[in-house]
Parts: sequence; structure tokens; C-alpha cells
Amino acid sequence: MSSIVLLFLYLNTLYLTRCDASVSRLYTNLTSDEDVIETQHATCKIATEELVASARASVTRVLTGACNAKLIDERLRTLEENLCKELKEIKMLLYTVIENRKRSTKLAKMYNDYDEGDESDGLSSRQSEIDNFNNTIQRISSVNESTSFFFYYWQIKRFDEKLASWKTARSERSSTFYVGQNGYAMYIKVTPRYFPDGTVFIGVGLTRGRHDSILEWPFPHKIRLELLDHSPDQTRQDRRSRIWDPATLCSEYFWGRPKLTGEPDNPECVGLSVSRQVLFSKLLFPIHPLSKNMRYICDRDGAITIKLTVYL
Repeated sequence: MSSIVLLFLYLNTLYLTRCDASVSRLYTNLTSDEDVIETQHATCKIATEELVASARASVTRVLTGACNAKLIDERLRTLEENLCKELKEIKMLLYTVIENRKRSTKLAKMYNDYDEGDESDGLSSRQSEIDNFNNTIQRISSVNESTSFFFYYWQIKRFDEKLASWKTARSERSSTFYVGQNGYAMYIKVTPRYFPDGTVFIGVGLTRGRHDSILEWPFPHKIRLELLDHSPDQTRQDRRSRIWDPATLCSEYFWGRPKLTGEPDNPECVGLSVSRQVLFSKLLFPIHPLSKNMRYICDRDGAITIKLTVYL
């Protein structure tokens, strides 16, 4: 009988036993940058009519590799930094594109888009360009720099007659002009028959000026010569020289300060050669059936226009 009672009490104790388990995780950094510790806690409480007890167990393990929480955080931060950097670069690229488009628009207006002149004035639509930019300094800005240009235009009338009648080596000189208000004195010289075959040579040089004593010598600026095409702007093909750099061409004899006495002009060192056939080339789309319709020589007075650009 006593054994039955003890069995009954034991079963009753098991029935009344309640186990509450809770698990919590704690991540703790180790000294190594590669690993972290994960600690799990479990608590169990046993309650009977005769006994109240509790027990706690802890399990600790080291997480490495893909499960490393610290490593994941570092990678996410690196990804964020790279993304921000790339977004800044994209922003700068967009800004550069916008500024270059503005710059291109300005240059297009300077060089190609002056169609306001009267086509019958013998100088076609480029007369507006000449009127606006002759003997001026223009500044063009981009994202990282600002560049200035000096423009000078020389119009030579009855040039077709000079081509036909002038002897070899006979030349014509422009008037003296200054690169800016207190700049270098320069001139342009054209030889309609530089060689017996009729090749035209256009040269540029330095001459004695009133500001020579305060200027830097030898002459430091790059230059370019052009023979202007008077075709409509969509079909223009200006004849251009290279961009000549005085620092790499000729000597101080050409680019040094002109002499105080005697001949005021330094000899020309660089220029532009144009064949006779080019000068008499025709417009792709004739303007008038009774006109000669030549690209570089104007119909009314046989004029040509030479343009000098000085890169300041």
C-alpha cells in the first residue's frame, strides 16, 4: 500500500511541474577582427506543491566567416562609402557635360553662327562675326579653367586681282595691331604668289610697340591663322594652320623683343600656306546663278578675310 501512495505522489509531482524556457542571445566582440561570440541563455523554472526550483543554462559559441556580424557591418559601410563616391563622380560628370555644352554654344556663336549679315555686302554672313570680335579679347570658361583668346580679322580687297597680276614674292602687310590694350604689337603679311606655282602664304610676326618695355620676352603665346570660308555656316571649311607654339618653333630672333632702331618688324616665322586651287574652290550650294560662288573670295570686291587667334 505504501508503494502505491509513493507512486501516486510522484506522478502528481510530474503533472504539476512547469518549465518556462527563455532564450536570449548576446553578441560580444572578441579581440580578433574576424570573430564574434554568440551566447545563448535558457532558464527553466520547476514548481510543485512541495518544491520550487529553477535552473539556468548558457551556451556559448564563436561565430566566424559569413556569420560574422562585425564583418557584415564593415562591408555594408564600405559599400555605402563607395556608392557615395560614385554618386559624387556622376554629379561632377554631369556638371562637366553641362558646362562643356555651354562652352560649345559660345564657341559656335563665335566661329560659325553669325548669319545676321547681308549676303550682298561682299563679305557674306561672316561680317557679323568680324564686327563683333575683331580686335577683342574673349574669355571662355569651363569646369576647371578659364581661357582667353585674342581675335584679329584682316580683310584684303581685290585679292583676286593681286593673285592674277603680282609677281612672285611681292607681299602686302597689314596695319600694326596690339594684342589687348597693353599687349604685344603684331602684323600679318600675305604673299599672293609665294612660290611660282601660285601658292599663297600668310605669315604673322612681331613688330616694335609702345609697350615692349613692360612685356615678357620672348613672346609666349600660341597662335593660329585661318582663311575664312564665306559659305553658309553648315558647309564652312575654314583653312586653318596648326596652333603654333613659339616656345618650340624658330628662335628668339623671331620671337624676341624687336629692335629699338632700324627695321621695326621681326621676320615671320610661322604661317599658313594655301594653294591657288583652294582659293578658287566653289560653294557646294550656289547662292546666285550669276555669281562666281567662291568659298574664300567674295564676289563683289574679290576680298579675302584672314583671322588670327592668339591664345592668352
